[in-house]
Amino acid sequence: MDIINLLAPIFLVIALGAALQKGGLLPAEVLGGFNRLTYWVGLPVLVFVSLAGADHGEAAGTGRLVVVLLATTAAMVGVAALFARIFGVAAGAGGTFVQAAFRGNLTFVGLPLILTLPGVPQTPALLAVAPLLIAYNVVSVVVLLASRHAVGWAMLRIVGREVVRNPIIVACLLGAGAYAVHLSLPVALDRTLVQLSRMAVPLALICVGAALAATPARGGRGPAAAAGAFKAVVSPLIGYLIGRLAGLDAGGLLVVVIFAACPTAAISYTMVRQLGGDEALAAAAIVLSTIFSAFALAAALAVL
Repeated sequence: MDIINLLAPIFLVIALGAALQKGGLLPAEVLGGFNRLTYWVGLPVLVFVSLAGADHGEAAGTGRLVVVLLATTAAMVGVAALFARIFGVAAGAGGTFVQAAFRGNLTFVGLPLILTLPGVPQTPALLAVAPLLIAYNVVSVVVLLASRHAVGWAMLRIVGREVVRNPIIVACLLGAGAYAVHLSLPVALDRTLVQLSRMAVPLALICVGAALAATPARGGRGPAAAAGAFKAVVSPLIGYLIGRLAGLDAGGLLVVVIFAACPTAAISYTMVRQLGGDEALAAAAIVLSTIFSAFALAAALAVL
């Protein structure tokens, strides 16, 4: 019951978002505005406030956690590429499969989980988000273009643009700087930011549900199911094994497994469209991985 009580509010709000979209209360233009508000304002403010206001001394173990998360990402990419060959994924869709198998939705699912679950070392987890998001952006562009043999200098411009314009990465860096210098904000500004941050989690989860309901999950079901199962089962197992080998404590292991078990990021569909990947595979993988991840996250919380 404790696990249900922890996860049910999250997935019920996601379901609410899907119901609102299907019921016509979140049409495309409204959903687009909500997404932009959450992505550019709500979540960055929440990340900044959480880091800037964290108790000093809570950042112990951040370096090791970052190394484990990056090593887990590298291992997930390598194993996912092998799985793509085993499942006979077409060469041009290989990058789409790999991205769906490793790129978790840290922004709209991972952060709300980390910031609402008890027993999670929030400060190290938040400090680890920026390098992990940078890695996700870099590797996603590389694998998508490499599968189309489009590797070149243009890749560097795409990677740089995606990293520099990511507001969560910027918020992590600013929050980490404020944390490092013991920055004390004026009371009025601090209270304003706290009020803004409170909209982030429910709005992010509603956006996830609405996006799932609006995502055209057609075609590519076999490879998509394989990618979703990989994301929900194989990825957290890889993270757990690497975390154990690195000597992480229970809290650190929980962070790694949660991040690894997060469903495929919805933004991966947009990136696949921009870079010429397999759109049907990407869309179906997002929907299926979200379903699978609900059970994976429940199992992770029950075990860890």
